[in-house]
Amino acid sequence: MSSRRTKKFHTQCQEEVYRQVKSYLDELVDEHFDDASHCDFYLKYGSTVLEISIDPYEEDDAVIEILAFCVQGVTPTFELAEELLRLNAEVPLGAFSMVGPDIFFSHSFLGRRLRGEQLIASLDAVASIADDYDDRIVSKYGGETALERLSTKRHKQHAAAVHTN
Repeated sequence: MSSRRTKKFHTQCQEEVYRQVKSYLDELVDEHFDDASHCDFYLKYGSTVLEISIDPYEEDDAVIEILAFCVQGVTPTFELAEELLRLNAEVPLGAFSMVGPDIFFSHSFLGRRLRGEQLIASLDAVASIADDYDDRIVSKYGGETALERLSTKRHKQHAAAVHTN
């Protein structure tokens, strides 16, 4: 018997924005995964994997962050960090970040007055920018794109399952 985990909302507005985002995703996106214990969604959009998180902002608003898993397993170097900072000055919205060996691209905005077309436009912009730069970063600095990493992981899981049967 599986226990269903409930979401923990910190404010009423965060819950309302979460439900609005879920409604838009259900209506406008073919497939998404709703994290059972956080206020997050995951989806494949174009050739990247996106995370949408909703966090409280004061009592009467919430921040929606759309984050693309851009490159994973890269060796952090000064040159790479410098390149990401230069790219941040060029991209029209959002920013690259690096956490250990992983590079992300994200854009955040307030969600209390969210419209469906705004959500889709932001998803499209983040996915397009991440997709535009992920192969360039990999070819210059190494690592794997998020989809390559998922594909490699699935292949390894499949191979392990075949060997155990």
